Amino acid sequence: MQIIIVGAGIAGLSLAIALSQANHSVLIVESAPRLAELGAGIQMTPQAVKYFYQWGLKEDILAQCVRVQKTFIRDHESGSAIGVLNVADLEKQYEAPYIVLHRATLHDILHKHAIRSGAKLMLNSKVTEYDFENGAIVLKNGKRMEADLVIAADGINSFARSQLLQDADPGSQPTGWAAFRMMAEVSKIKDDPQLRELGIDIPCNSNFWIAPNRSCMTYQIKDATMLNIVLSHRDTVDTSALSYEEHKAIVNDLFEDFNPILKKLLEISLPKVVNYPVYAVPPLPNWRHASGRFTLVGDAAHAMAFYLSMGVSLAVEDAVSLATVLDLALTNPCTAPKKVQLKAALSVFEEVRKRRATDVQKASLRGGNSYHIPEGKERDALHKVMSYPDEILEVSVEDLEDGVDVHDEISGAVGGMMNRKTRDWCYGYDAIGEVTAVWNSKAR
Repeated sequence: MQIIIVGAGIAGLSLAIALSQANHSVLIVESAPRLAELGAGIQMTPQAVKYFYQWGLKEDILAQCVRVQKTFIRDHESGSAIGVLNVADLEKQYEAPYIVLHRATLHDILHKHAIRSGAKLMLNSKVTEYDFENGAIVLKNGKRMEADLVIAADGINSFARSQLLQDADPGSQPTGWAAFRMMAEVSKIKDDPQLRELGIDIPCNSNFWIAPNRSCMTYQIKDATMLNIVLSHRDTVDTSALSYEEHKAIVNDLFEDFNPILKKLLEISLPKVVNYPVYAVPPLPNWRHASGRFTLVGDAAHAMAFYLSMGVSLAVEDAVSLATVLDLALTNPCTAPKKVQLKAALSVFEEVRKRRATDVQKASLRGGNSYHIPEGKERDALHKVMSYPDEILEVSVEDLEDGVDVHDEISGAVGGMMNRKTRDWCYGYDAIGEVTAVWNSKAR
């Protein structure tokens, strides 16, 4: 089957690998004149890493990632550990490790394997028009291209989404959070006696200081030579025009009451600070066109807050789910025409993935909000959850977060990945099994 993927980011390249390995003819169309993935560190959760392994990426991934050993949740003032999660143990539970790496590193690995799997790539090819009914795109140079299926993986500000949904497109919307991002050289940290108290010289640990309305997450990337620093705070302001000095002044003011060790870490960071408001794409009315020849995937369909580190992982789930349901449809002994089977496949894909993405979006934002709740009984309950990350606690505080307790029907997202129930629900998810079960349940 001929497939066009619009967008050569992580979502598009993941799709290209999954679909090419399923023997589809894949063309990736990218508007940029060259491939260059921006950003800093990303965290990849086990259920997505498992599919990287299945695609044959294991050797490259393990050679270039950092496998986190422990995550320390720390009180922002004292710096003492509220709870410790043995992240290395997650590999035994969920069949793959929890890893961190630079976004550009993952992008390079995916690009190499997409091409190796047989996908073709066209750069400098901006899409200016979609013909959803006929599975076609029109490029800026006027060239029209048609395929059996067009998949748009063109990111949070998706042009394809705006064309598909028109006035029903909600666009990307602020979550109320923003994140300053900085980096520091691990060698400098190891050389500083005060900073060695962080445990940074113990291989591959991450630290997360939490406070009302603010937090700081750190983890190592680039062969554990750099420390990625993510400073969350409540904000929706675009500060891209501010200077380094202005950014640093805001950081120093916001985190003035944090532990001296963290403040020292910020002092020795590299002279570069960026601040990104965190946007999300609200649940959409639909991802696909009724023709069965177009669908959205990845951030174009479900961009979310990063507090469960599941955004990239969901794009990988999208890829394996779509490849699986297409295989089920096209190898089905049913005598229906291909276009009928494609409609059925995209219907199941959207049903399964919309439900999963919407739930993870809600859980991620709830988890992030819970880290930053004010002092009082709610924060006491949060600390209790985080103190016992390997247990499912019967903790219930009325109105803790949007009228739910710490174990709501979504996943009990209070405490994020430190909540055992949340981890089981997120990392134990079987994308292939879920989409297969729904496909088999439909009368055909």
